[in-house]
Amino acid sequence: MVQYTLMSEKTPIKTASKDILARAMAMEDITVEHRADAPTAYFDTKNRVLCLPVWKDMDSATYDMLVGHEVSHALHTPAEGWQEFIGQDGRKHMFLNCVEDARIERMIKAKFPGLRKDFASAYNSLHDQDLFEIAGKDISDLPLIDRLNLEFKLGLFGLVDVPFSADEKPYVTRMAETVTFQEVMTLADELYELQKDEDEKNKPEQVE
Repeated sequence: MVQYTLMSEKTPIKTASKDILARAMAMEDITVEHRADAPTAYFDTKNRVLCLPVWKDMDSATYDMLVGHEVSHALHTPAEGWQEFIGQDGRKHMFLNCVEDARIERMIKAKFPGLRKDFASAYNSLHDQDLFEIAGKDISDLPLIDRLNLEFKLGLFGLVDVPFSADEKPYVTRMAETVTFQEVMTLADELYELQKDEDEKNKPEQVE
């Protein structure tokens, strides 16, 4: 496999050492790919392939955060079962991903406490680049699932203040306390149905 060297503003990132890190953390001989055409990192739970993007301005902390995130999917996200849950609805997949991301990031930081600093630094950097596209937006106007995603990626580190109503705060607590993947699917399904109801309420009335 060709090994890329990712150039950052600080020091070059040697991807060969990151491959070793990922395999060691995952405790299996997963395949690690570095691709310039990958828009983001991902882990193929079925084929056990971890793909990491090649970003010119990526620093080491961001790279280690992506490795930690995807390795946690390798360790904790089941390869089967979730496909039946989402069916043909891609939007439901997004809800599942948001809830699962919060769980697997919490679990990998608990298993490897040294990653906590990398996660904080990486999300600070991504926020500075407006990766989440919230610059100039009123966060309170965003759907609940988007605010939950922001809370567990930016709010957790004090980078943004994400507002929640009294009725919404129990969902924040539940998302912070999911243990099993079944709990993740249950919560994701509830959030999905809530959004469907909200969309139905806000649908413009059709004039006959």
